Amino acid sequence: MTSKTREMRIYRYLYLLLPSWCVIMIIEFSVENFRSFKDKVTLNMDSSSSKKISQNLINLDGGNNLLKSAVIYGANSAGKSNLIKAIDFMKGMVMNSHTFNVNSKIPFVVPFKLSKGSQKKPSKFELIFHCGGKTYRYGFSCNSTKVFEEYLFETSKKKEKLVFSRSDSIKFEFGIDAEKQKLYQSQTIDNTLYISRATQLGYDKTKNVYDYFSENIIVNMNLNHVDAFNWIDYTLAKMKEDSKFKDKILDILKKADFGGIENILIKTQKVPVKKVTFSFSNVDPDFESTDGFDDIYKVQTIHRTDDGEIVYLDLNDESEGTKKTLSILGPLLNIMEENKVLFIDELDSSLHPEITHMMVKLFNSKKNKSGQLIFTTHDTTLLDNELFRKDQVYFCSKEPNSFTTLSSLLDYDIRQDIDFERAYLNGRIGGVPFIDETLYD
Repeated sequence: MTSKTREMRIYRYLYLLLPSWCVIMIIEFSVENFRSFKDKVTLNMDSSSSKKISQNLINLDGGNNLLKSAVIYGANSAGKSNLIKAIDFMKGMVMNSHTFNVNSKIPFVVPFKLSKGSQKKPSKFELIFHCGGKTYRYGFSCNSTKVFEEYLFETSKKKEKLVFSRSDSIKFEFGIDAEKQKLYQSQTIDNTLYISRATQLGYDKTKNVYDYFSENIIVNMNLNHVDAFNWIDYTLAKMKEDSKFKDKILDILKKADFGGIENILIKTQKVPVKKVTFSFSNVDPDFESTDGFDDIYKVQTIHRTDDGEIVYLDLNDESEGTKKTLSILGPLLNIMEENKVLFIDELDSSLHPEITHMMVKLFNSKKNKSGQLIFTTHDTTLLDNELFRKDQVYFCSKEPNSFTTLSSLLDYDIRQDIDFERAYLNGRIGGVPFIDETLYD
């Protein structure tokens, strides 16, 4: 698909009134000059005209559709995780930049370093999404000290309207509420996003966008590290408070053959902890430690012996795959039920391919109305033409000492009925590592 064709398809959604249940959806995400990305790359959740695997589509009024999920492949160091880091950075800036003072550095923004020209340019981010009955186009560019460009457009009743735009850091233009917005502008410093500051000062026209980033975009960079504990705690807390939710989790575990788990008992107890808070109030980050209490979960799974006797196992005695599945299932079901967007790096880590396959198929099923899942993986067994459409499959590629490119399976002369996995492993499409055979000489 050419960039011009994609642009034309995106603009269908700028003039589209979506059904009331379709609360929030990503249409397109773009990033430029960030980490391994030098040129602009775009992840497009617009669907092609193909009618294949229709359950993988979010059906919209007017016959248009968006994708429920997208999978990103690539060799190690190809940059696929950097796409997840890019949306994570964008979300963090929207949520937190109002806390910066004039001396604060913008953290975690890293331009493409293998080009002297790129090192001097800002990183750029743009998201087109639907929220609360309107379509928004929001973007900004920045380096570690300054926001250079920022803009917000909203579309309602088939017309795109400027809310605000910002250039050269301090030059603003307002399409609505000009006098009111000038007050918020005067309190926005160079290294702070206007959308973050204006929302904190009570401006309702930016609040929808701020809330979308803070509440509806969920990012997990690596489920093998600290975030995994937060996610499994979410699943356990939700199971403890909601018996119907617990029944759904147990039903999935039973049907997916998780070692005969019949039930899960969850109790909480308070333990003393040191609570650490973090702020960007100065050039160097501030840490503050206070005494407090946290709830910890005492979790037991119930099994049966071969003669039917009940056996209680501590959750820590279960496999890493079982624990990781629990950590993902809670957020995954939440995304499906509340129509949010979930970004996961390395979804398949510590999971059997059949379990990863089950999760993706569940998410793409009719049980999910408009939640969206975007994830990276090395699991080539997911490259199944009965699991994914061509427009759902992306590849990150990078030559040595070069930059990351992002391509879709649509960009290749590949039919929907061909063996995706074989085509990928045979090098017919991008994203596989090149190994010099002289290594073995």
